[in-house]
Amino acid sequence: MNNRFERLLTPGTIGKLHIKNRIVMPPMVRNYATPDGLVSKRLVDHYATIARGGVGLVIVEATNITPQGKGFYQQLGICTDGSITGLSFLAESIKEWGAKVAIQIHHAGRQTTSSVTGTEVVAPSAIPCPVQMEVPRELTTREVADLVEAHVRAVTRARAAGFDAVEIHGAHGYIVNQFLSPVTNRRTDKYGGDLEERMAFALEIIERVKEETGADFPLIFRMNGDDFVEDGLTIEDARKIAERLVAAGVDALHVTGGMYETILNPRCTSAFGLSSMYVPGGALVGLAEEIKKVVSVPVITVGGISPEMGEEILRHGRADFIAIGRGLLVDPQLPNKLARGEVEDIRRCIRCNEGCIGRLFDQKEVRCAVNAEVGYEGDRLIPAHRPKRVLVIGGGVAGMEAARVAATRGHQVTLWEKSDQLGGHLVESSVPEFKADIRPYRDWLASQVRKLGVQVEMGREATAGSVQEASPDAVVVATGSCCLMAEVAGLDKPHVATAMDVLLGKTKVGDRVIVVGGGLIGSETAAYLAQQGKKVTIVEMLPEIAADVTLMSKGALMTLLAENQVEMLTDLKISEVTDTGVLAVDKEHNIRSLEADSVVLAWGLSPVTALYEDLKGKVPELYMVGDCVEPRKIGEATRDGYRVGTVI
Repeated sequence: MNNRFERLLTPGTIGKLHIKNRIVMPPMVRNYATPDGLVSKRLVDHYATIARGGVGLVIVEATNITPQGKGFYQQLGICTDGSITGLSFLAESIKEWGAKVAIQIHHAGRQTTSSVTGTEVVAPSAIPCPVQMEVPRELTTREVADLVEAHVRAVTRARAAGFDAVEIHGAHGYIVNQFLSPVTNRRTDKYGGDLEERMAFALEIIERVKEETGADFPLIFRMNGDDFVEDGLTIEDARKIAERLVAAGVDALHVTGGMYETILNPRCTSAFGLSSMYVPGGALVGLAEEIKKVVSVPVITVGGISPEMGEEILRHGRADFIAIGRGLLVDPQLPNKLARGEVEDIRRCIRCNEGCIGRLFDQKEVRCAVNAEVGYEGDRLIPAHRPKRVLVIGGGVAGMEAARVAATRGHQVTLWEKSDQLGGHLVESSVPEFKADIRPYRDWLASQVRKLGVQVEMGREATAGSVQEASPDAVVVATGSCCLMAEVAGLDKPHVATAMDVLLGKTKVGDRVIVVGGGLIGSETAAYLAQQGKKVTIVEMLPEIAADVTLMSKGALMTLLAENQVEMLTDLKISEVTDTGVLAVDKEHNIRSLEADSVVLAWGLSPVTALYEDLKGKVPELYMVGDCVEPRKIGEATRDGYRVGTVI
């Protein structure tokens, strides 16, 4: 065992279930099930890959217990006995790798739409979710009792399918949490009222489950330590709930926080327990720590926790198990690598929320921005039939990923990078401390290409002539993008700079700064400068700041801007840069004069395609990847590089 992660790799128990280490894969909906909610081969391949990596406990994703409780189009279901066969195959595929497996049972309540469920939306009270905006029908007392039994039937099916434990989803604003929270429960029957009465639904489920399964079948309960909304559950409420849950027979508590409308709270930096790169990881650990003080059963903590952080949490007794969700999506082999002491080879989550939760809430299947194999685990890399001499031009994300995959398949790869460091736009984008999560991905790509024997030549600028002289069998052009420039008077003035040059430290700015462009690049640059004490104003021509940022991260970014007192002006188009600032035109064609010492341009990026055009017809195989195809985000660059690396 690697002593550096001794506690993380130490066995633990939940009830009578023995687990080989303290690493838990938490339940995260993938949207990989069949349209009718059955287990698919894709789902089995995915979970088997995670189990193979050495995780101690896998909690299979939120699985709906009734069609009316469905929250996602291709959500896994446990509604009928017909689901047992597929679920049994899934459980077996996980357990054969030494992991224990639980399944989370779930009902969305008001946090869904009739277009997903195919029927009316129901909830404890007729209060719409501010995100989904559909008014639910209030359940009758008889229907609530029936829903208790639906939970019990789901647990018995899970046990019949061979799962080692079941987790009840009582968090994140779904139906059990809706009964518990005063924000969503205004009932006047026995299931509503004060906290004690609002607990009735959850306690009845637990008591009935224990009657059916006996004391030895482990039952985990996922709960909110805080709803993070006004008048919602607080940690004081959560302590009382936790004590009652344990007294009723719960064997472990999985502590998280938030509900859908949490993302609408401008002071909240974490939604659904999913922290973004704009806030420190482990923001929810304090909630688990408080719950652990009042219960005797194991407590699982979650929320952007790195292995290093997890070890410290266990060392200080703040929790008993560490849930690492996105980290295991990015690198399923994380536990094995920890055990082997190969920490530098772990591919780290950048907490961008783009490929995973962002896609899920667009009702798409989950992917990963930095691992193109997520969701496609059944497609193995095939060794090259005939190894080729491959030249990759550009050492950004797409270029390095193409080089890595091609080298993995057995090709002889050379990479030319014209600058003095690898990383492309990851270099400047990772300068702000709040973007530090990106740095490990940049470093991982750079180290992997070198470990795979890729010949990396720095300071090597390519021309059509030099490429032809090298005589490669295949060329991958990954020349990236440059700053997009608009036709605006005054851009040549000395106090004007691009966001890229500012982040790289090539240009100093004054105390009053106007950032032109309020997309991702402009917003992050504005926050970075404001953290240095600058008075920063964003001027955006669209009606919205950070329109290109996923909703699951946008709230945290907007909070960061607000906390650093960044002024945000929308519906304004820059018409001229003056000696004292800028002139801007609003929607009514009024001209406004805004003063600043420096003007920072963040209009976006433009593809650099000249080399690709010059090489057409001059080399045997020619490919183009990354920003030089179209400026996009890290996920698209990663997939571009991976795809080309597999087809050469």
